[in-house]
Amino acid sequence: MATMKANTIITLALATALALATAGCGGGSDTVPPGGKEVRCETVRIQRTDVPRLITATGGLEAATTIMVSTRMMGWVREVYVQAGQTVAAGDPLITIDDTDLMAKRAQAEASIVEAKAVLTNAERMVGRFERLYAEKSVSKARLEEVTTGRDRAAAGVKMARAGLAEVKVHLSYLDITAPVDGIVTRKVIDEGNMANPGMPLIYVETAGDMKVVAHLGEKDVASVQVGTQVTVAVTSLEGAIFNVPLTVVVQTANPGSRTYDIEADLVSSDPRLKSGMFARVTVPIGTREAVLV
Repeated sequence: MATMKANTIITLALATALALATAGCGGGSDTVPPGGKEVRCETVRIQRTDVPRLITATGGLEAATTIMVSTRMMGWVREVYVQAGQTVAAGDPLITIDDTDLMAKRAQAEASIVEAKAVLTNAERMVGRFERLYAEKSVSKARLEEVTTGRDRAAAGVKMARAGLAEVKVHLSYLDITAPVDGIVTRKVIDEGNMANPGMPLIYVETAGDMKVVAHLGEKDVASVQVGTQVTVAVTSLEGAIFNVPLTVVVQTANPGSRTYDIEADLVSSDPRLKSGMFARVTVPIGTREAVLV
């Protein structure tokens, strides 16, 4: 019984408040009661409009260019000159591969040149001798041509031996691996004494300066973005590190593990605080939605 009485009192109070509000905004008398306060109300038009629909993708910073340094020649690693985190300039030594086998081949190639030159010298003497004999009509023309052909083969042998030495020298140049660009060593994959094979990663070098952000979108959203879509990148650990940039890459194939699609944007910035691996949030517009504006 007490509960019903309380509900009745609350209902009457709400009705009274509503009546007073209606009277204040209604079309009755404009006269303000004695001791009362004038209340003015303004009518506002409600509008429906389309606003951007935004999602936030997570990702991280990477160097604009990352180079995997490898070798063209198989061999034992004799020396490693750098460590992860070290700054290098283009041409700085990174790794030296053992040259024992190639030095033996070089000596062999040099000996082949000496031998080929000796054969050529002898062949040239033979040609000179047979030319004199032919002039005296002591040998046939066919015999002279045969000796001349032997000299030409000897000359070709010298060229071949020299080419073999040049090839060995080129291979020797591959044993001294240098930094391809100015940058920072981010990973050292091999140590001294290990075997290096062609195409095998040895060292990773990132270019210094410009960075890019790589984030990930779900399959429902990737169809709504394209290269050139303007996004906002916020590096969460750095105050004020916010960039409005266009997308430069929208990968059309999903990552097998995560079933997400990579998107990339270049961050052209001189901010030295930006480091590879930093966490970032990328706000991406993916169409519009209807909203009510007051």
